[in-house]
Amino acid sequence: MGTQQNHRIRRQLRETNAFSATSLFFGVLSSVVCAAIIPALGAGRMATVIGAALSPLLVAMFTTRGPGLIRTVGIASVTAIAFVISLGGFTLPEAIAGDGSLTSDRAGTFVYTKRGPTPTPPQAGQATRPTTPVPEPSEPPASPEPPEPSQAGAEIEMPDLRECPEIAVGEVKICKQIGVGNAGTKTVEIATGEMSGAHADDFLITQRCDGRLKPGTGCSVRVEFRPSAGGLREASLTLYVQPGNITREITVAGNAIDLDGTE
Repeated sequence: MGTQQNHRIRRQLRETNAFSATSLFFGVLSSVVCAAIIPALGAGRMATVIGAALSPLLVAMFTTRGPGLIRTVGIASVTAIAFVISLGGFTLPEAIAGDGSLTSDRAGTFVYTKRGPTPTPPQAGQATRPTTPVPEPSEPPASPEPPEPSQAGAEIEMPDLRECPEIAVGEVKICKQIGVGNAGTKTVEIATGEMSGAHADDFLITQRCDGRLKPGTGCSVRVEFRPSAGGLREASLTLYVQPGNITREITVAGNAIDLDGTE
């Protein structure tokens, strides 16, 4: 009796067309497309997860047929399979590469793929770069000492200036992302500081570069330009690098147009 019932259930599932190649293909395709488009539009991780799960559900409702509980089970199964394939297709390459999301500038499409402790910015009065002791005048010049092993190979690549697009006062525009790369031979830890300068309030950090960077990898910082007055607006963005208590600064600038004619 139990065997006959199992055969009947399998036959009913086949009749719903839920596990056909067409239904599975379009379910996976819709989930992958949503997982790529939603984060690229700037939506959060929760919105990406919801979109990647709901899109195959809607597709399955159109590609399956038949009434009753069996069709509902088929729709749920196709949705789950499509979402798992989409999740693995994005998360596994991101985890292997260690560079964050494949579709946007953040730490992973579905889950965080870049981890590491955030280095502590140097305290006030503390040297920001390694210094070499100056010998006494009466002593012969000392030979340069080799760098300490913990500081050797720390080389960060980043621009000195990032220009934001020209906009009107009161508008908001995202500046081109600021790429930060580890071009050295040692793993370093990055911490993003705050905006400083006379026009610091005109720039807002929307994405930080915090965590551990292996050699040859990088991350990015994003800043919004929201000028409060016309003219050239400038501020400084600080990045802290360990080991070595190194501080790097980049100037962020943008020109604002005052439509009211006042400076």
